[in-house]
Amino acid sequence: MAGAGSIGYTQTHRLYSTLPPNARLNISTDYATTPLLAHSSQSALQNPELSPEVRNGTTKRMNLFQSINDALSLSLAEDDSVILFGEDVAFGGVFRCSMKLAENYGSERVFNTPLSEQGIVGFAIGAAAEGMKAVAEIQFADYVYPAFDQLVNEAAKFRYRDGTEGRHVGGLTVRMPCGGVGHGAL
Repeated sequence: MAGAGSIGYTQTHRLYSTLPPNARLNISTDYATTPLLAHSSQSALQNPELSPEVRNGTTKRMNLFQSINDALSLSLAEDDSVILFGEDVAFGGVFRCSMKLAENYGSERVFNTPLSEQGIVGFAIGAAAEGMKAVAEIQFADYVYPAFDQLVNEAAKFRYRDGTEGRHVGGLTVRMPCGGVGHGAL
């Protein structure tokens, strides 16, 4: 029993978040043992969602930038309605993900735009509404804020606003690199 004037409650543990007892902080990630990231080409190809041709096909090792360039190149090669545009895209883009695409597919399909994120996304919405497969690149994800109105109030609601005309912006892709340089808000 506590004496007169004392509360009689002794706090023995903290009631707020703290580190686990044996936490290993600020160590590099071992990607070879991380369950979500530890895949060989053979384990990745075992995915039942892949077609048998893909599962039995060949693979090659690529980094993220090479895989983005390869995906953009495949899209441009197989569909003439695909267009790629943004600030410095024809020069290879800020992270060089679109290197040589303008040379291979022409300046009509891979081209630079003025410095206007709202204009880039607005143009992409219009192109997608007319049946193109528009791939708009915003140089950094932090720069998308001026275009948020276009994305939220135009692109997301386009099919409802178009009424019975049947148009939509389903062919719209907006690429926004995030975290590539270690700073920024996103």
